[in-house]
Amino acid sequence: MSDNYKKYGELFQVDPEHFDEFYALLKDTELLKSDFFIKQGEKCKYLGFIKKGTIRCFYINDQGREINFGFYFENEFFTDYESILCDTVSNMNIQALENCEILLLSKDHLQALYKKEAYWQKFGRMMSEKIYLDAKKRIDDLLCFSPENRYLNLLKKEPLLFQKIAQKHIASYLGVTEQSLSRIRGRIIN
Repeated sequence: MSDNYKKYGELFQVDPEHFDEFYALLKDTELLKSDFFIKQGEKCKYLGFIKKGTIRCFYINDQGREINFGFYFENEFFTDYESILCDTVSNMNIQALENCEILLLSKDHLQALYKKEAYWQKFGRMMSEKIYLDAKKRIDDLLCFSPENRYLNLLKKEPLLFQKIAQKHIASYLGVTEQSLSRIRGRIIN
């Protein structure tokens, strides 16, 4: 069993028989703090995996304000799946919040794997299902919970976020102003 499989096999959810084939397609690269993986208006061509660092995904609303949709940390995948799937330009921006080491899988390599055998089609389906469920949870959070409960849920689910992400980004993610976030934190602490 290779060192790379020991390190990433379970995270990638690729079995030992297929791992080397998959890993050989990955490209090691770096993003410096504030570099963009993709900007709004570009087509997304890669699926990324974070070896080290933190990345945020955000939109710019019609008033020109940044709205954070997600944060990604070490050992997590990220991409604009809609852009890859539909071959359209992205509506989102994906940016490094700190220096990042990432692995990239190109859309073309992913599509070639899908055509190769049923194993890779199942892999793609599982990846799609995870992306769908993560997005649904995010939407449910925004629609069903008060800002205070969103804060508490986030604190419970992603405590690392509060150590690594600026308050303005957390406030945007929760759908509140920085002042509201400060009041929420004050009520919870007291």
